[in-house]
Amino acid sequence: MSHEATRALVPRQPWVTAVTADAVRHFAWGVGDDNPMWHDSTQADGSRWGGLIAPPCLFYAVHETTVAPGHEPARRLYTSVEWVWHDVAPVGALLQGSATSISENETPAGIEQVGQVRFTADGQHVATARTTCLRTTTAAVSSDERAEVRYSSDQLADLEATILAEHRTGADQLVWEDVAAGTQLGPLLKGPLSIMDVVAWCAATQGVAQPADGYSEGGLHAATATGPQQVAWIAHLLSDWVGDNGFVHRLAVDIDTNPALGTTTSITATVTGKAIVGAVAFVDLDVSATDQAGALSARGTAQVALPSRDSGPVTTPIGGDSST
Repeated sequence: MSHEATRALVPRQPWVTAVTADAVRHFAWGVGDDNPMWHDSTQADGSRWGGLIAPPCLFYAVHETTVAPGHEPARRLYTSVEWVWHDVAPVGALLQGSATSISENETPAGIEQVGQVRFTADGQHVATARTTCLRTTTAAVSSDERAEVRYSSDQLADLEATILAEHRTGADQLVWEDVAAGTQLGPLLKGPLSIMDVVAWCAATQGVAQPADGYSEGGLHAATATGPQQVAWIAHLLSDWVGDNGFVHRLAVDIDTNPALGTTTSITATVTGKAIVGAVAFVDLDVSATDQAGALSARGTAQVALPSRDSGPVTTPIGGDSST
């Protein structure tokens, strides 16, 4: 049975209301993203954008994007999101998020709720997140019942070596014509996940959320990463790859599980195609996140815009409307 809703929701109090250098830096720290574009004004000033801008998933600090009202005390599992970014949000921009509940559908697994959050910067539409949450009364596995993840000294040394070898394009411009199908991105490692990683995410995006706040499951109470946190990890890989002059336009992610404490998540992507649409040079990718045992925790697709020798630099806004 389907219940169409399409009703506007009362907005939650946002954790971040404006793009500031501090908000950008704190969010980047919360994700574990040390890209100089988020904290070094010298590098940011020399980019296509002419200064510090919000990382793609900073909008999670404006609205967590879970749109799943009612049905208490059923759990809220953040099962998928499709992000579309139309433009950058520069330092100084005032941010707002407006949520709409779109539909509910009863499934064998529980109640599937679809919603959308529309984000503006200084009144201009810059991003949209369309999410699906599953409401279920099936009990969660408690942290006490989870098997402890252990690593040998050699395994930890390998993780450190992989992290130190991670590539960031930065100011070295990646050009559309030089990208080939089959190109591999990553791995970008997150973990082994500690309680401080979870605390850092909460501090960057929403504070210590309580179950009654209506956020998706995960975080401090569950001793896991959250769905949005894992999406932000994937966006980190993409923004590292496109460099200072590229633009992450779309990211659609299906989430299978929230990584638990001790988990090491490996983020990778593969270029699947490329096309020039109008004056925009797009690259399409498959993205995935797997744990230290190779089990999939999230998967999806992405589309980024890159500078082109023929089409020139990336120009925004890309698609969408610019009205409020």
